[in-house]
Amino acid sequence: MNVRRWPFFFPRQLSYGLADLRGDVFGGITAGSIALPAAIGYGVISGLGPTAGLYGAVAVSFFAGVFGGTRGLISGPNILVTLVMAAVVAEYAATIEEAVTVAILAGLIQMAFGLLGLGRYALYLPSSLTSGFFSGFGVLLLIKQGLLALGSSPAGSAVDNLKALPSAMADANHYALALAVICVALGLAWRGRLARLAPAPFVVLVAGTVLGVLWFRDAPAIGNIPQSLPVPELPAISLEFLLRAVQPAFAMALLSSVSTLMVALHVDTITGTQHRPNRETMAQGIGNVAAGLVGGLPGGISPGTLVNAYSGGRTPVASVTVTALFLIVILVLAPVAERVPLAVLAGILIINGWSYIDWRSITRIHRIPRSFALVMLVTFCLILFVDINAAIVIGLVVAGLAGARRQETLEVKSLVSVPLLDRAVLEEADMEDDADPFQARTGLVVFPDRVTVASAREVGRIVRPDIRRQQVMVFDMSRTEYVDDSAAMIIGDLIRIATSLRGRAFIISGLTDDVADTLYSLGVLDRVPREHVVADMEEAKQIIRPLLQEKKEAQ
Repeated sequence: MNVRRWPFFFPRQLSYGLADLRGDVFGGITAGSIALPAAIGYGVISGLGPTAGLYGAVAVSFFAGVFGGTRGLISGPNILVTLVMAAVVAEYAATIEEAVTVAILAGLIQMAFGLLGLGRYALYLPSSLTSGFFSGFGVLLLIKQGLLALGSSPAGSAVDNLKALPSAMADANHYALALAVICVALGLAWRGRLARLAPAPFVVLVAGTVLGVLWFRDAPAIGNIPQSLPVPELPAISLEFLLRAVQPAFAMALLSSVSTLMVALHVDTITGTQHRPNRETMAQGIGNVAAGLVGGLPGGISPGTLVNAYSGGRTPVASVTVTALFLIVILVLAPVAERVPLAVLAGILIINGWSYIDWRSITRIHRIPRSFALVMLVTFCLILFVDINAAIVIGLVVAGLAGARRQETLEVKSLVSVPLLDRAVLEEADMEDDADPFQARTGLVVFPDRVTVASAREVGRIVRPDIRRQQVMVFDMSRTEYVDDSAAMIIGDLIRIATSLRGRAFIISGLTDDVADTLYSLGVLDRVPREHVVADMEEAKQIIRPLLQEKKEAQ
């Protein structure tokens, strides 16, 4: 099939054959079988219910898949977004309409990210921060599913769930607990060659449901799932709630975008292509808006993405296949899905939660740099014991400060501030017989390749005393490629000191165009004569020689 007529649906693909269709359908079915139990379970965790999980999976997988910019990527239920939604249901929203409004708002924020070209910046979060995020979410998921495995409903935060744990253990449903243990054991055992036959989550879902129906009938089940499609509806919400919803919506949008684009990098490696982050972020936003309009759970990257990519899924046909699978469950298999025990979902999600924890970083936390460990631990603890939104804000601040501290060390380490001997500046003919060969009346400051707010204060502290000691001061900026506004102002203060001292001279050498534009635009070089802004140190010496001779004669 020639797909030149469908460039949006089949990006960068000239033809579409039977092999492509086979890969997309097989990849979509495999990915959908993994995403199915996750969608139902995430719906329960979010507080919106299993039906919302299914509806959201349909909307996000279809719209994000069709409009997305990553070949092989499947969108749908996402644990990070789900836990933010659980916090929304518990703390922000009084009704389901208010909760799905947050999803719509999050989708609109993601669309704005894409339109403004901010999608690629989502990957600028440091790995120590994302490690704390994922580990915290993994532990939170384990705690919540522990309650579900005992036959109780999960509470809001991790603290609330821990407080509810003793009573849940006292009133435990032993059928549910036994079924959850069996499902976890089966999921862990279904590895290697067995996993090639069928994905472990799907096997656990089918086997656990059969066990629940035949032998563990007293274990709580999902319950009613409407055997129909939802009708899109725009909820009527007050302006006051919209203002309160901005914070959790932004957190939801950020986590959805970050998790999606992180996995997109892995998918690129598998498919040999390059994803388009802004388009992908835009597509995720469209999917989340659609999910909110139908009363569904918003999402992001689906757990079945890598399986789809490895199975040959490359185009939006794979996402449409996933959507079709969910529609079949809703319209045909809803009576069967209603009988799935909640303990089965708990078993599947316990395994998922365990895999989300960054055990590699945790086991090496005593060896990694303290700044990395601090960011990871702060984010981890805030997610568990404070609030997801606070974890994002404070985590970003701590990561920024830690990064600035490391940047300061690197920049200051490359700074050179030394006196130059007169003999290194003057020619032999200019040196008098009785001149001190070790006299050094010229100071040289060689700036590093970058000078930013991180090191500006320390650069000023180091250079300021040297300026006051020397008769001529040279700033060599030939290596400097970038100066931010804060550093420029500090350099301006140093220049002001050097040019205000009586009998002193100042020269600046080797300015690149970008640095010169920054300094001139901020007025930093207003006090420096044009002839004292030179191309290199040889030109600087031509200016220094007569200045030193004049000062010698004046003495």
